[in-house]
Amino acid sequence: MKLPLLVPVLALICGTGICAAQTTPADEATFRKLQSDWAEARKNQDVAFLERFYATEFTVGVMNGSENTREQDISVFRTKILKPAVITDTEMVVHRYGEAALVTGVEHLEGTYAGNSGAFDLRFANTYVYRDGRWQMVRHQATPIVKP
Repeated sequence: MKLPLLVPVLALICGTGICAAQTTPADEATFRKLQSDWAEARKNQDVAFLERFYATEFTVGVMNGSENTREQDISVFRTKILKPAVITDTEMVVHRYGEAALVTGVEHLEGTYAGNSGAFDLRFANTYVYRDGRWQMVRHQATPIVKP
């Protein structure tokens, strides 16, 4: 199934009450750790971690509205075009639906991209699936928070 179809299908199924979120304190801890490990991997340019963490069909909704593939995302870390110095997640909410999960929150980023420094606050939604004995990220979507 194509990823863009996943959200409407989940919404349809969950709308029937079949898959109400069953999030436990252990789930909260698991996904907070995954988010923290992912932040550290990006700050440390840990390409090996990203290659294990991202599902083969992983995609990113980029801030400018475009889409990046798994390889495009990993490439910005491999080539060190993107060098995050600070990544802090707050306001995280975990919704687990069996072997799928949605983590939302706010991410503060500081660092450089192609030599240009910047800082951003982003509202994010990350989708995970449990596969091959581990949680893998299949989608990352982030939208800039515009301050008035």
